[in-house]
Amino acid sequence: MDRRKFWRTLTRVHKWAGLVLGIQIILWFASGLFMSFFDIDNVRGDNIAEAHTWPLRMEQTAPFSDAHTLYLRDQKTIHCKPMQRNACVISPLKSINLLSALGTPVWEFDNGKTKVHYAGKPARYWTGLDEDKIRGVARSYYKGDAEISKAVLFTEIVPKDFRKDIPIWQVSFDDKSNTRLYIAPVDGKLINVRTRLWRTFDFMWMLHIMDYKERDNFNLWWLKLAAFAGLLFALSGVALVTHRVFLRPKKIKMK
Repeated sequence: MDRRKFWRTLTRVHKWAGLVLGIQIILWFASGLFMSFFDIDNVRGDNIAEAHTWPLRMEQTAPFSDAHTLYLRDQKTIHCKPMQRNACVISPLKSINLLSALGTPVWEFDNGKTKVHYAGKPARYWTGLDEDKIRGVARSYYKGDAEISKAVLFTEIVPKDFRKDIPIWQVSFDDKSNTRLYIAPVDGKLINVRTRLWRTFDFMWMLHIMDYKERDNFNLWWLKLAAFAGLLFALSGVALVTHRVFLRPKKIKMK
């Protein structure tokens, strides 16, 4: 391939790469510019709500052996046939934790598939905090003065702006930021703060990393392909400019 044909081919590559990538390049720059204007702490809602904890009331803590006995009994009742419960083997535990549900001690047994909770003294099966307590703890986290518009417990469908494990309480506030607090039903822990700014930022992040489903994976093949094509577009552009400015023979003007 002679030099003239090479530069013509490179010019075509540059034009087609620009045509194909033009929209995505605009989205990369636009989304990156948008995200650069906002402090990440404000995006996360740290200026709107703040988490805090409640000390455990240890005098109300059931002995571990009591809670563990209840756990084994309940697991055998659920998973084992009546005539085989004494010899039935249940799933081994991955972790055992002692949680504070607004100060109430809660034993958590996690076998990797499900988490079972027992609270109080004597220990009893724990289903979580009721709506009134969730509303109360949400107000304690919230820094504004707006009222709660609704509180919804999600047990089957994951909210679009949450995308984590359920069940989860969604507490919405009637403010300009359209604030939603996501609170764990077991212990009342603040999991996430979602605002209009966060949702816009999340949309821009989706456009930026080209993950249109989960919005947290920047190792997708089409992102790598687009990035490679963008690099090719940039390098070919630099090469063409260098050639035209410094390497291409200058035309001799005829007198």
